[in-house]
Amino acid sequence: MMEVDAYRMSASQGCTDNMDVVQNFTEALTGRIGVDRFRMWFGQNVSFSFQTDSIDGNTSRGKLIVAVRGQFAKDRLEKNFLSQLRGAAMQACGTATDVEVCLDQPQPEQVQLPIDGLEPGPKRPARPVAQATARRSGFQNNNRRGKTESISSLVSGTTARSAKAKQNRDRNSIASRPAPRRPLPGQLSLPGLADGKGTSDKPNHQASGNQASASGAKNSARDAMTMQSFVAGPSNKLAFTAATMVCETPGVASPLFICGPSGTGKTHLLCSIAHMLRRRHRMRRVVHLSAEQFTNDFIASVSNSGITSFRSRYRDIDALLIDDIQFLGSKKATLRELLYTIETLSAAGRPLIFSGLRSPTEIQGLTSELAGRMAAGLVCPVGPLDQEARKVVLSRLLEERCPAAASDELVDQMASLVAGDGRVISGLANSVTLLARMHGRIPTIDEVRTISGDLLRSSKQVATLSMIESAVCDAFQLPHDTLRGSSQTRSTTEPRMLAMYLARQMTSSAYAEIARHFGGKSHSTAIAAEKNVKRWLGASKSIGRGHAAISTREALDRVENLIRNAS
Repeated sequence: MMEVDAYRMSASQGCTDNMDVVQNFTEALTGRIGVDRFRMWFGQNVSFSFQTDSIDGNTSRGKLIVAVRGQFAKDRLEKNFLSQLRGAAMQACGTATDVEVCLDQPQPEQVQLPIDGLEPGPKRPARPVAQATARRSGFQNNNRRGKTESISSLVSGTTARSAKAKQNRDRNSIASRPAPRRPLPGQLSLPGLADGKGTSDKPNHQASGNQASASGAKNSARDAMTMQSFVAGPSNKLAFTAATMVCETPGVASPLFICGPSGTGKTHLLCSIAHMLRRRHRMRRVVHLSAEQFTNDFIASVSNSGITSFRSRYRDIDALLIDDIQFLGSKKATLRELLYTIETLSAAGRPLIFSGLRSPTEIQGLTSELAGRMAAGLVCPVGPLDQEARKVVLSRLLEERCPAAASDELVDQMASLVAGDGRVISGLANSVTLLARMHGRIPTIDEVRTISGDLLRSSKQVATLSMIESAVCDAFQLPHDTLRGSSQTRSTTEPRMLAMYLARQMTSSAYAEIARHFGGKSHSTAIAAEKNVKRWLGASKSIGRGHAAISTREALDRVENLIRNAS
């Protein structure tokens, strides 16, 4: 993951020379304000340098110099970025460091004019003269005896020297900026930072690579996640329709919460929505990141730049999209800040889109107030891809990676065996591509089983009696030892029968074993439970009591989803 912490440099690491300080300073500053804002305000006509002033014989104090060309740019940087500059300087050096924003003005050379008809003598160093004065006057007159040259002769005499001086200044300015570094393996970019489509998706958050090259590689993969490339099917039709509706009318049904197990297309839908908001609705400030990136940026802001800059990054935006909300469970300070951010954006009518493994009301550790805010718009579940959708995904992946291996017969066989996880399907397509290139022909299903048997076996959902018991208790908000007890209340007996039914469907356990596990006396208890649940399904009966009561079909889907996430 391209994370904000990748920009940090601890004090214990130190800096070997001034160039290391400047390089780490620019990386830290980019992480704080985003690549787009860095390019706009610091990409041109701004140079950085580091000076060390000796205080006594043993200690010295450093200062970061930000040289700016133009009084207007200098005033704007001091007004809008001074706190970020100081925070980045402290982050780069590991200690409090002074930051000075000064003007970097070209100093025009003064011309030594002839005196009383004599040849000009050796040149002396020119005295500093304000650039604005030089531009207004057009030339410098140093002849104290009143003898002058024409303006044209002065200009022609200084043009070559001024051009050479400007080249030297530009060369020094470029040398003072750090060269881009190649991303290390495993480093990812912050979403939306360097794609030129919006402001920093991360304070991007987001996660993280150190330079725009890593960010561009990550965003190229995200760019492929569009509404056109999404494979819609029965398992995700509701979420796909809701995402399409948000793309057409961003303010409708906000917040939108997409929930479901890993590999079912939640991130794909969020990337598609972010893409459409930028392209169709011209929203420049679309922030798309993971909950972990949001947390890391919040912690870093509290420690360094201050909560004010953090809030300005997340509340002065056009849309907010956050993946994997379950990561925020029990993080009280982050949850409180996210709640205030959601309330601010919601009051301004900004689109809010979230995703998680479960619906917001089922995520443990999420405050009831925040869960209520997220569930106030539209909650859309997604499930594993069905067989037809798996066939489409496999065919597309093979067409992209190895068209010669895209056999309809092989695709049909693999689609019937592989799990409905998009990531597993992608790994299987890579295996087929490897076999096709190795053998020079379309591989057989037995050859695919040889190297990818674990991927094909993953479609067989492995569940145990204990897993089913825990999932049912979580679904109905019961203590985990309730189903094994002797309680005969309706709020306990109905979930217990549902657990017996699922145990019969998802495990190879016999009726007697199932009955013993759930506190029954004989196998007839499990048989009766299975019959009752089948009858409930036909009658659309509700299970449980009070606020935990849900329909039998919904209860089964919820428990199966919990088991799938736990396995």
